[in-house]
Amino acid sequence: MKSFGEPVDVLAFEESAPSFSAGANQVKVRVEAAGLGLPDVFSCRNSYPLTPPLPFVPSQEAAGTIVEAGENVDPKLIGKRVLGPTLFQAQRGGLAEYCLMSEQGIYEIPDSMTSEEAAGFFIPYQTAWVGLIQRANIDENDTVLVLGASGSSGCAAVQLAKAKGARVIAVAGGPEKSRFCLEIGADDVIDHRSQDITQSALDLTQQRGVDVVFDPVGGRPGRSAFKAIAFEGRFVVIGFASGEWARINISDTLLRNVSLIGAMPTGFSPDYYTKAHQGLMKYWNDGKLKVVGNQVFEFEDGLDAIQHIASGKVEGKVVVRVSEPE
Repeated sequence: MKSFGEPVDVLAFEESAPSFSAGANQVKVRVEAAGLGLPDVFSCRNSYPLTPPLPFVPSQEAAGTIVEAGENVDPKLIGKRVLGPTLFQAQRGGLAEYCLMSEQGIYEIPDSMTSEEAAGFFIPYQTAWVGLIQRANIDENDTVLVLGASGSSGCAAVQLAKAKGARVIAVAGGPEKSRFCLEIGADDVIDHRSQDITQSALDLTQQRGVDVVFDPVGGRPGRSAFKAIAFEGRFVVIGFASGEWARINISDTLLRNVSLIGAMPTGFSPDYYTKAHQGLMKYWNDGKLKVVGNQVFEFEDGLDAIQHIASGKVEGKVVVRVSEPE
């Protein structure tokens, strides 16, 4: 990508790209599958806080095989199949034959996980972990309302909250997405196209309100969910899929002692991410987490994949299949 604008206008498939090598503390990965999300759409439009400089390759997470180890990296890692965040901001995202990853941010792909599942695991589930476990500290006594519950981070949040024993109210748009949310474990679903989020959440909690709101959507849905928070509830700010942040007046937090909590899976130590990943993998191995609803595109259709996200048709995670495992 060499200019900013709508994905369909600025992205182009290149048959051959300049070669590159792994730098210090980096690994070069032959990509098997690349995960895509709304940040890729926003980056194309230059409306994402972490947009890399031009030109860059989309995809913030990927799965594949290490083919080169940079300085300070154990060469024995070469040949390992790994998942993790790409060095997207260094312009080497996953929507390519090869990408770069940090040696401190790679995790072996378990035998029970396909490349397509692995490519869509790290960012959604780490986001859910930081938002629900680290920041909101949920437990089995909480009722958690998840906005954008059929999207990648929302889908992960629904499952993780259920794994922790919480009650989950999902918010989605339309009958099809509502059914999807019930299939992945939500206890109740609010269809925001036909139901009022605030009133429905209050009715589902006997007017008490929800303990936690997980908000990757922002805008009017975020504001509506905030109005349904219980006394001492927590509003977890994740993103702005609607195109704008939820506008909440600080003074509105006072009467109910509501906490506004920012949550983003950045800035923590490598040990933190390793422990979080181990916790997530335990739930995975126990069958409590599943990468479901992946919408898989072939490499040559990568532009269509990003445009699919921009159109708002996503259920689960959008993944691009780049190559077969060796």
